[in-house]
Amino acid sequence: MTDNDLTPAISAFVDGEPVDPDQLAAALEDPVARAALVDFVRMRAAMRAGDDPPLPPSLSSLRLPPVARVRFLQWAAVAALLVLVFLAGLALPRPWQVPPTPESDAPPAPARIEKFTPGIDWHQTN
Repeated sequence: MTDNDLTPAISAFVDGEPVDPDQLAAALEDPVARAALVDFVRMRAAMRAGDDPPLPPSLSSLRLPPVARVRFLQWAAVAALLVLVFLAGLALPRPWQVPPTPESDAPPAPARIEKFTPGIDWHQTN
């Protein structure tokens, strides 16, 4: 067996999942799998303590450097601020919209009235 076959058995054992006893025995005889067991136990103990677990060297490249975490938080804060500004803009009244009034539905009152008399003011021709 290779360590790729043994490490999942160790991981399942640490997580409390059912494991084939023969496969577990073979894993405990392998030095790489034993090292993985120690790493799993250390990570579990650190999680219980509330600390960041120490990562094994093979997984240390997965952790973001502190600068990248700060930049991610800065971008997240900018995105949250933009969403808040957008929502506030939706809630504000718009000055170009005049609220409707009952009087605005009626036509305006005429300023003057023009009267035309047929035959005097205009002539009908055929």
